[in-house]
Amino acid sequence: MDKKILNSLNKWLENNLISESIYRDILNFEEDLNPSQKSKVAKAITLIGSLFLLSGLLGTLPLIWDNLTYWAQLLLLIVTTIFLVYSAKYSERFEDKNIFIFKSSERVSSVLYLISTVSFGSVVVFTLNILNTTTSINFSEDVQILIVSLILFIYSAFLYSRTRQTFQHIALFYSLIFFLGSIGNIIFPNIEPWAGGLFLIAVGLIWGIYTFNKILGPSWLGYFLATSTISIGSIILIDNLFGNNDLLEIILLILGSVLFVWASIQLSEQVIFYIGGLGLVINLPRLITELLPENIWPPLILFLVGGVLVAVGLYLNSIRENIKNNDK
Repeated sequence: MDKKILNSLNKWLENNLISESIYRDILNFEEDLNPSQKSKVAKAITLIGSLFLLSGLLGTLPLIWDNLTYWAQLLLLIVTTIFLVYSAKYSERFEDKNIFIFKSSERVSSVLYLISTVSFGSVVVFTLNILNTTTSINFSEDVQILIVSLILFIYSAFLYSRTRQTFQHIALFYSLIFFLGSIGNIIFPNIEPWAGGLFLIAVGLIWGIYTFNKILGPSWLGYFLATSTISIGSIILIDNLFGNNDLLEIILLILGSVLFVWASIQLSEQVIFYIGGLGLVINLPRLITELLPENIWPPLILFLVGGVLVAVGLYLNSIRENIKNNDK
């Protein structure tokens, strides 16, 4: 059983929040969720086998690729994709929803579906190349990229709607960026770099909103993809618009990090706090160095600011505990 769950149960029992019988029922329920040793071994073998399959495919293809006709290459990719999809669907029959190995929440099928996405994308690329070389149809490179990205996005959306797993969430997010980016490349072929940053910010905001509304999950991953993409987009946008003013650029990045920290408190999401905190750790020293160049004060100022923040945090926490005790 997870130690956090066990500690919570013990604390609830000690404070008479749950009865002894309920405590035992929960313990038995959690123990039943843990897979048997044979189940772990079977799943581990399946996962390792899928990784060997991918590495073997990547290692073998260069050796036999040139000796195969284009149709044979396409057929090999189709067979591999079908095999991966079938293996993923079959593995869903015997794997539980909670634990794979090492207390992970991922399923073997999620890994297999992810590899199948790569393989399926290769099938689409080869099919388009065959159509270009053997028929009168002639797609431009930009159109080919658009077709591939659209089909991959549809495939990823189907898999995510079916599995709701982490790897399918990641594949859906990046296939969407790939698809929207290919559309933008056709409509705006000479787009400015700052517009690319604005595009990433918009996608990240939309992804965060959908995560907040519980349309996308798990929430930590949705917020991580959203905030990291917004951060990258903001850096690109600010660097291109205010690259000549380092001080203003640093201040804007710090304000963005503070906004992330505030949002993490409102949403109770640690991953947003980590990204905001990382931004502060990176940009606060830059700000102090910019204001006080070639000076020994920057690390001392950071030390003092950190000490003050820790003291304020402990003081606020003590006030909260006193209020709780008074309410009792």
